[in-house]
Amino acid sequence: MEQLCTRCGSHQFTKNGSSKGVQRYKCKSCMRYFSDKARKFTYQQKAKAIDMYLNNVGIRKIAKFMGCSASSVIDWIKILGKQISDQLQSNAKEAACQMPAIIEMDEIYTFVKK
Repeated sequence: MEQLCTRCGSHQFTKNGSSKGVQRYKCKSCMRYFSDKARKFTYQQKAKAIDMYLNNVGIRKIAKFMGCSASSVIDWIKILGKQISDQLQSNAKEAACQMPAIIEMDEIYTFVKK
């Protein structure tokens, strides 16, 4: 399996000691530290938990089904909410830049008789 930075996906990193028997690395691109320890919950499992939340399943029920704590599920929801909010703001900025300065309207009126 090819190792990548967990934050930026870069291939440029160096070994930086070990912690609890797990090799640590430092990314040269984003200057973040990460390890080669496998994540407990995959992105697909987190996405499934978010999908369950969006379909009105309770937090405690999701946590019981996923085998994690309720606070973990809440953290996943908060992180996704922030990502969506950031994406909407960037899309709104792009749309504002693309708005034309002058809009011309037709002067045709349609009347409907009742």
